[in-house]
Amino acid sequence: MSKRLALAYSKRDPAGSGMAHEIKDMMGEEFNLSDKRCELIEVDREILYINGSQFEGFDYLAVLSRHSGTPNHPIFTAHVSGNFGRARYGGDHFKLSIAIPSLMKEYLISVSKRAEEIGYWVGFEPTHHGPTLDIPTAFLEIGCDDTAWRDERGLRAAAESVLEAVESWEEGKFVAAIAFGGPHINDHFTRVELSTKFAIGHAVRKLDAEWVDEEMVKQAISRNGEPTKVAIVDNKGLRGEDRERIEGALRGLGLEVIRVRKVLRDELGEEEGEEI
Repeated sequence: MSKRLALAYSKRDPAGSGMAHEIKDMMGEEFNLSDKRCELIEVDREILYINGSQFEGFDYLAVLSRHSGTPNHPIFTAHVSGNFGRARYGGDHFKLSIAIPSLMKEYLISVSKRAEEIGYWVGFEPTHHGPTLDIPTAFLEIGCDDTAWRDERGLRAAAESVLEAVESWEEGKFVAAIAFGGPHINDHFTRVELSTKFAIGHAVRKLDAEWVDEEMVKQAISRNGEPTKVAIVDNKGLRGEDRERIEGALRGLGLEVIRVRKVLRDELGEEEGEEI
């Protein structure tokens, strides 16, 4: 039986609307890809502040969205929504949405094939902002300013990549992981997504690490969307006290803790001291 996937966008968001327009031109408003029944869904509000009632009956939610802020360069990004700390931009305090690690990874892989030719970067983002939903959710984005949000080449590349990712996406195809440490867009984690067997769902940036206790680690595991036994840690991207607390919780819960540089060294042959 086909799984139902909502491809949602806000009519207030030029990037999300533009991606949806491109998809509609190629596929229509409803279509099948692999074993998924896909439907474009427009919402009136900003996606960050919805409660999810619009998606009753769907199995998954992919949000077509703009990316704002860092790195002040055209970029394609992916992440799951939720708040490891206080909710400043939608959602609930200390509540995470359910992730779709493999779909996020497939989008980044797909869009990386198109990005360089049109002058874009690719970046994996940590868990941040609302909404906090009980339907597996992935934000698939283009940014980071109004020029990029309306760039026809970028929107077309994003839309094509969404379709390619949805068609390729298969749960269990990769090793699901959660990740900790580093800046908002962590080049190490982006490389993990693009070039290794791991698919990261929830990720905590250094800025939010102070909020992470055992209960938040449990939530990240249980709401990672796919069975998760591995945590990837950017140990140089965490304060010592945060790293000790988080790694203690991870090991106490039975997860394998792997340094991100070891992942890249083992999978890609990176040298320990190499700048990445």
